[in-house]
Amino acid sequence: MSLLHYIDNEVPGFGEWDAVVQSGSSTIVQATDAAFPERGSLGLRTTIVGTSPAYVRKDNMNVSIAPGQTIYTAFMARFANKPSSYTKISQGYNVSGDTLYVLYTNSSGVFEWYIADDAGNFHGFTGSTDCSDNNWHWVVIGLHRASSSTGADGWGKLWVDGILEAQYTSVDNYDRLSDFDQFRLGVPSHARDGFVIDHDEIKITADTYPEPYVPTPSSDYLQAQRIVVLYRQGDADSRAFADYCVESLSIPRCNLCPLPNASGNETLTDYATFQAEVENDLSDWLDRNPTVKSNCMCFLIGYGVPGYFYHNGLKHSATSRLMNFGATFSSKSSNPLYNPDTVERLTKSTLGGKYLSVRIDADTLANAKAMIDRSLTVSALSALPATDILYSGDGDYRVSLDCQHLRIITEAIEETVNNDAFIFGTAPHYYGTAGERVAAIFDKEYSADSLRTTAADLSRAIITYNYAAGAGFSEAADMISPTPFFEMLRIDGTFAEAIAVAVAHLDYTAVAIGNPLMTVAFRKNGYNIYKGVGGVEHINWDNPVAYLRAEQQVITFRENLIPHQQYIYAVRAVSSSGIVEHNTNVITYVEIDEQGNLSPLPLAKPINLDVATTESGIFVAFS
Repeated sequence: MSLLHYIDNEVPGFGEWDAVVQSGSSTIVQATDAAFPERGSLGLRTTIVGTSPAYVRKDNMNVSIAPGQTIYTAFMARFANKPSSYTKISQGYNVSGDTLYVLYTNSSGVFEWYIADDAGNFHGFTGSTDCSDNNWHWVVIGLHRASSSTGADGWGKLWVDGILEAQYTSVDNYDRLSDFDQFRLGVPSHARDGFVIDHDEIKITADTYPEPYVPTPSSDYLQAQRIVVLYRQGDADSRAFADYCVESLSIPRCNLCPLPNASGNETLTDYATFQAEVENDLSDWLDRNPTVKSNCMCFLIGYGVPGYFYHNGLKHSATSRLMNFGATFSSKSSNPLYNPDTVERLTKSTLGGKYLSVRIDADTLANAKAMIDRSLTVSALSALPATDILYSGDGDYRVSLDCQHLRIITEAIEETVNNDAFIFGTAPHYYGTAGERVAAIFDKEYSADSLRTTAADLSRAIITYNYAAGAGFSEAADMISPTPFFEMLRIDGTFAEAIAVAVAHLDYTAVAIGNPLMTVAFRKNGYNIYKGVGGVEHINWDNPVAYLRAEQQVITFRENLIPHQQYIYAVRAVSSSGIVEHNTNVITYVEIDEQGNLSPLPLAKPINLDVATTESGIFVAFS
């Protein structure tokens, strides 16, 4: 991209502008409240009183435009309200003073745009996005010069938030668009009383569509800058949810992807419809925003966006499909991230071309927002309360070393659950006294076949019983493994990463719902039990054989012991920050006979022997 001019309004006193025009009582001022918040501290606020214009100018730019070349003008705009009628907010001129384009907003809050040809005729079109929602919108105007004096292949296009709003092609503008010399922004004319508009982040480029400001991620791991939020363009509630992700999760505004063709249907008739309503526009938008695309690790399918589609009569999940975004759709394809030998945090590189993907949807906008709020409460905990319980229908997992490492109480799923932080398995019939209610994972068919009612197990758990996140299946049940799911959370991975390593297949029926950034702090304090063969010097201090919670005095764990072989076990305390003490104070010897009974052992030999002499005697210390 050739950046010709960039104005961020940070120079006080309009130092980056050549002229400031204010008439009557209308004003255009540099103000902190008018600044695009992710970039700078000063922006432009135009306030109209009566019909008097107010605007700024950039003069004598004298940008030469070659035949067949495109010039782009872009800026952030925010309307506080709708004007009463057509109001001009930007205009461009050539060296001769001829108008190249005029951009208006009308009484519906949408843009109307006009481009001029060599004969001085203006060709107009109307956009579709209502920008009067007091939110920032990235507006890009493209002017393409005809390739020859006898040709009519010039064009004009208008994009809002990265989506092409309207265009006019086959324009003979070869002479008029030979240069771009003056740029006006604010309200140059057709002013309407009471209209207020903010502008910031102005870019004029050649050759390539200009991206909005894109913040740089601070690490390779999942963070707000690596999440793209999908919302339905034109749907006020869907956009409101996307904005809530900006406010609450600090996801950059440039990462909000509008879907102009998405319907309000939760379930679509087939994959081709899902492509037309979601994937194609997402792909085009990412291509138009290559920096966001290069950063992106995760898709958050927002409120009101389609969440399912049918394929061969089976209801497939949008979150499962978008984990495989960019690859050819293949129902029930293997997930290469599933259940690795060692669970480690995921990065853009280790995703290997796959994506993290979750959805937040509900019966109301308020309930969708509440999921984010609850996830933030969970993430803010220094540790889960000691009374919280992980309910699981997998008995083998509950007694496993991986489960012990979480240092959380575990119980089988019962008719009624109390103090429930997690459910992993079949949904209970009754939810009693609540724990933190972090996540509910239901490994049965149709457990998440709709998120916009409380009929399905997952939506009922989230909407009615206030779980922060969860997963289930849109139709046929598949494999979700608890071991990698909880291990990813234990090592401070996010909910989206935990889902990614726990589901066996992509392009299938697994549904993940919740804040992708949610983390869970399992309690670290307690005791580790270690084992060695023979003496203390053979204890494997790197690999505990069991983990206890701080208040736990008895633990049952599986061991394979050889008869008449002497084993030694040691216990070390672990602090709340996860630091393990270094001593050998608590030790026991174990030996079994052929029947598995404990054999009597001789007294343990003293170790760590230390002798000190004084005038009054000899002191002997040992363990």
